[in-house]
Amino acid sequence: MRILLPILLIAITIAPLIRVNALPLIEVWNGNVAARQVALSRDLMAYINENGTLVIISNHSRLEIKVPEGRLIKGNGIFIQIGNGLYLIGSTGLEKIMECEGCTFFPYSRDKIAIVDSKGLLLLVNGEKKRIRVRGKVRWSENGQKISVISGDELILLNASGRIIWRKDLNTQIFDSEPDDLTYVCMKGCEIYAINGNSFMAWTNKLCKCCIPGKLDRSGNYLLVLIQNRNLAILRAGDGRELQSLPLKGYEIDAIPGIVAIRDGNGRIHLLVDADRISLKGESGGILVTWNVPGWFKLGEVKIEHPWGNVSVPVGVNSFVPIPGYGDVNLTIRGTSGELSLTARVKPLDVTATPLGDVRVHGEGNLEVEVGGRRYPPEARVDTGWLPTYSVRVYNHGVLVAELSSMNARFLLLISSLIPVLLAIIIWRSRREFSKSEGKDAY
Repeated sequence: MRILLPILLIAITIAPLIRVNALPLIEVWNGNVAARQVALSRDLMAYINENGTLVIISNHSRLEIKVPEGRLIKGNGIFIQIGNGLYLIGSTGLEKIMECEGCTFFPYSRDKIAIVDSKGLLLLVNGEKKRIRVRGKVRWSENGQKISVISGDELILLNASGRIIWRKDLNTQIFDSEPDDLTYVCMKGCEIYAINGNSFMAWTNKLCKCCIPGKLDRSGNYLLVLIQNRNLAILRAGDGRELQSLPLKGYEIDAIPGIVAIRDGNGRIHLLVDADRISLKGESGGILVTWNVPGWFKLGEVKIEHPWGNVSVPVGVNSFVPIPGYGDVNLTIRGTSGELSLTARVKPLDVTATPLGDVRVHGEGNLEVEVGGRRYPPEARVDTGWLPTYSVRVYNHGVLVAELSSMNARFLLLISSLIPVLLAIIIWRSRREFSKSEGKDAY
């Protein structure tokens, strides 16, 4: 019996098996699409290229729409302002929401829209209007319950109905803000403030000394700080501790839980995924790689490296990676930037095949047996054919993980049944030859 690939049983998950280089974000794709703007949502990714084409990538389609000068706006979905009109971007195209001359729109949803015009800030929430005498850059929180407004050196935090929670004069240039459980602020000198609901500082972190503009976004438990044309810093949102720095020279950032998009100065879009969105499940013969990402996110690939080689698996598609070897196996998940290193313990799996065609495969996963081109369940009486031996192939998730051979009892039965016939033929031929020889002698 010959084992082509040892069958392994791996019991691993990413979190407990991380040993070194455990980074929260891995870059899995970068595309030279000549983008001028990019935005993400759970349902799609949208970008505008230098030719003025809006590209919409959704679960099952890619749509291109020629638009005049437009501005992508991220809310609960993705919107675009074209001239005086506000449109919601969907997988099938654009839906006009409203029109307002001389207005700059900052929508969260159809029912929550902030408008900045010559009179200041106007909130449209569930059919109600409220005017606030302030102008500036508006940002909604991820849950649509808070709004931050940058007005010169002052930062103002409001609730969704327009009530001012606090306003704070920071006495310095403010580049960006991100309202959440804390309100995060990126200021001159790469200094990041986290301000609580009472307008007190929860933490600060100075990431550089020079006056480089920065942009903020939030993805899960991480605060993302894009220091323009320099690097992407990933901070722990709760205390500001820097966890990772990637050399991405970007100018624009957008994020949804688990996914980050960076647009660099050359129009290239970089897509990064939170390592927690990649799951490795140990099964017989290797590992099953699964993804907790939106359906549209099927761009790029990661490389799974082990001591015997490497396999590239597509992002967003469940893949089975066969791994030979026994005991502790060092694995690395490597993207175009960033990696995870982890250790897994692998064990062999029992496979038996008898001369009578009884095949038994004991293991974990979506196991199948193939004999003579036919597929069988893991425990089956198979058609062995009539050759002296028969071959058994074992698959997990459609990937070959083992092969063995066994003696074929049917062949022995065939031979034993043919022996009387062969003996009869031999006796008949012998008598015939004897008769011929006697006839010749008599003549």
